[in-house]
Amino acid sequence: MTDDNPFHLFNTKTMSGIHPGSRTAQANIIRWQSQSDGEIGLGWARILWPGEGGDAEVYLLKNGQGWADQPALRVPGESSGKPIGALMEALTASGRQPRVCGTCRWWQPLTKTANPEGVPLGLCSWADDGVNTVTGNCEQSALALECPHWQTGAQTPALLFAKPAAAEAPTPSAGWWAGLKKRLMGKSESNQPIPSLPVMTERSGVGAGTERCLACHGRIANLGALTLATESDDKRTVSVWRCRLCHTFYLNDWIDRWERLDSLETDESYYRLAPGEAFGLLTLFRETPGGEHPKERHSRGAQRLQIEAFLKDRLRLLHQIKQGR
Repeated sequence: MTDDNPFHLFNTKTMSGIHPGSRTAQANIIRWQSQSDGEIGLGWARILWPGEGGDAEVYLLKNGQGWADQPALRVPGESSGKPIGALMEALTASGRQPRVCGTCRWWQPLTKTANPEGVPLGLCSWADDGVNTVTGNCEQSALALECPHWQTGAQTPALLFAKPAAAEAPTPSAGWWAGLKKRLMGKSESNQPIPSLPVMTERSGVGAGTERCLACHGRIANLGALTLATESDDKRTVSVWRCRLCHTFYLNDWIDRWERLDSLETDESYYRLAPGEAFGLLTLFRETPGGEHPKERHSRGAQRLQIEAFLKDRLRLLHQIKQGR
């Protein structure tokens, strides 16, 4: 587990997603990759949408300490909606390749489909077995944050299925993750996608509800959780979240050291997930008896090792260690 951000997407000083400087009611944070000859680098940009005409302004991160005062790019709005295509082209022309779902080879654009704010939606077809198929609930906004499987390349429009095929019975396979994927993403003989299992139910209550998205101004909702014990016997809760607006999936890793330390310390990390990874983790959560109850967390050593193997070398979007009052 490593940190790769020179700044916090979440403002730890104000405990919100609001940062000093210009801001609008709508905003997106994206990552870009340098396209300059002989230069390799990654950076962050914030897209603001001032006015009602759909105009876009792009602000770059300066020295890892905050957003620039003046926009690096301005793209006028279009009559059909937000100028997402023109925005991506302008960023690329400036030497910055946008690393978002809309520029990923696994993203399959949906015709005339967008979120409530006019950002196009597509289906994520990434799968760890390399088979280019999709299931329900795989929608991702064109401006959703990249996941570790982001790749450039040609995209193909998403196919619409009139009648989903019935899923085959799962067959034994090596590895816990492959086994979960087999049970979750069964395929018919015609290789047509199978609807995903009902794992997208939003939860409410203490410790669940919604939080602010790290990639846009939307809210992320809790879809499921698993409680584990750390080596120091602290309570550790891993949970899957999804943004209601840009559909970005996250894994939240929360370690509660309150019972052991006088400082009431908590350790929290966020990671970006591909939809296929989120479904696999939710299946693991659901198949662990009483998985969210902390009482039996000491009996879940195998699940803890699986989670740690999954997170090994994965870059964190956010890491916070906080002390209680």
